[in-house]
Amino acid sequence: MTGFSLNGKARIAAAALVAAVLLLGACSGSSDSGGFDETEYMTTMATEETTYAAAGKATEEELGDTDGAQAIAVVAPIGTDIPVGLKIIRDGRVEIRVDPGTFGQISSQLRSIAQDLGGYITAGETYLQEIDDVAYTVGWLTMKIPQDRFDDALDRVEGMGERLSLNVSSQDVTEEYVDLEGRLGYWKTQEEFYTRLMAEATEIEDLVTIQTRMQDVLLNIEQIEGRLRYLDSRTSFSTLTVGLTEVPGSTPIEEPDDPGVLEEAIDQAGTVLLVTIGGLIVGAAFALPFILLALVGLGLWMAIRAIRRRKPERTEPTSSDE
Repeated sequence: MTGFSLNGKARIAAAALVAAVLLLGACSGSSDSGGFDETEYMTTMATEETTYAAAGKATEEELGDTDGAQAIAVVAPIGTDIPVGLKIIRDGRVEIRVDPGTFGQISSQLRSIAQDLGGYITAGETYLQEIDDVAYTVGWLTMKIPQDRFDDALDRVEGMGERLSLNVSSQDVTEEYVDLEGRLGYWKTQEEFYTRLMAEATEIEDLVTIQTRMQDVLLNIEQIEGRLRYLDSRTSFSTLTVGLTEVPGSTPIEEPDDPGVLEEAIDQAGTVLLVTIGGLIVGAAFALPFILLALVGLGLWMAIRAIRRRKPERTEPTSSDE
């Protein structure tokens, strides 16, 4: 696989060399005319794109004719070494059950495993789960492990407790990586082309046009380089998420005994009594304000009546008095 990859890169390099020769000719023509020729630029661009497409097609055909190197998704089985030259993204998740009270110890061991294998811990979470009034610790840790040590990490993690589940996936990004490298070489050539034009341009209008084109080229270069860095990171280090739980296996639920007739009657009577008492309390709370108003009114009426009884009766004057 390595030999064929290098041959494909050699074809791309040859295509880039042909494009550079064409660019030099276009650059000379532009300098002779004394300005930036947009028509000549578009012709040169079309020629370069055709050359690049032909080189890319030849590379793909060469990869397609190679046994075991077809551009298809590759799922590497557990314990199988990845062939040299392939770019494989591997992710895994394993759930294990550990003894109650050992969660902290197991977590520390996982960190040690990551460090011993040249990796590190990227994220983690821990929380308590209560079952039958007993608290158990549950959580997970995400490890970044060098790709060639992924299977070692998986074996060591599984030996720390009872494995509940396992999921491992692989994604082949070799074709995308090779394509990105070819595109990067093409845009690097464009960068050199515009750099030379910018050095030779004498008109402000030409400089503005060239600078605008250069910005587009630099943006494409930055995007491709960013994607390549991401693929390098994901293929160099595999991701392994380890779920830990202290919760033991499920315990049988005890069925309640069938109550007798007398117990049912007592329960029903107690329920009726509670409902009755609750109704009386609610009714008393509703009627209490009205009862207080009635008592206040009755008290006022009795007080007024007592005052009237104590008032002496007024007598009329007689003639002798006059």
